[in-house]
Amino acid sequence: MNTNTKMTTKPSEMYFGVYRSLFRLHVHKLIAWGYDGAHHMIGSTNEKEPNITGFIKVAIRNRLITNDPPWCVYYFVSEDTPIEAINRVGRSRPRPDIIIETSTGSRPEYIFEAKRLRKNSHGQDKYIDTDGMGCFISGLYAAEYDEAAMLGYVQSDSLSHWQNLIKKAIESNVKLLCLRPPQVDETVDGIFPLEWVSEHDRYSQGRPIRLYHILLDCIV
Repeated sequence: MNTNTKMTTKPSEMYFGVYRSLFRLHVHKLIAWGYDGAHHMIGSTNEKEPNITGFIKVAIRNRLITNDPPWCVYYFVSEDTPIEAINRVGRSRPRPDIIIETSTGSRPEYIFEAKRLRKNSHGQDKYIDTDGMGCFISGLYAAEYDEAAMLGYVQSDSLSHWQNLIKKAIESNVKLLCLRPPQVDETVDGIFPLEWVSEHDRYSQGRPIRLYHILLDCIV
């Protein structure tokens, strides 16, 4: 995928550095707590993606302001927040679904893009396309980082059903997605048991990106 959105970044901003493992663990816990706090607010199996994302963001923020555990004081969460991109200004700026930022180090951000997964309307093709995983592979999102995550809001069938469909879709589009096989089952502290990781080249950045894939049961 070609893009003209490459941003100039300082070396200290390119990676999560010594905080990588702890940062990854904390953002996973925050997403899990946000999901737990948001699930009861989902009104139907046809709930819109921005609504679900908003519910999760509010629940994360409510947890952060309690400062429980104490490390919450170092984190901030935002949704649908415009980010910088070359030739994209004002309302045309890209807006990742969720950004979790920490005040430690060079204030790195963990960026999440979310997609609904619902039979006959929101399938795996939308999850992997230019508005889904493609946002990271093109460098539109998380250009200065080498790690990010996808959220799948499952609204029909089972989590394992969608995991299988998405993995197969990724494997069937190796060139389009610049995939570095294989995909690997990898959970962070066992928080999301069906989580896995795919790695993709990003020629605009000159280095690959690892994408964590997290599926959330949004069936009510």
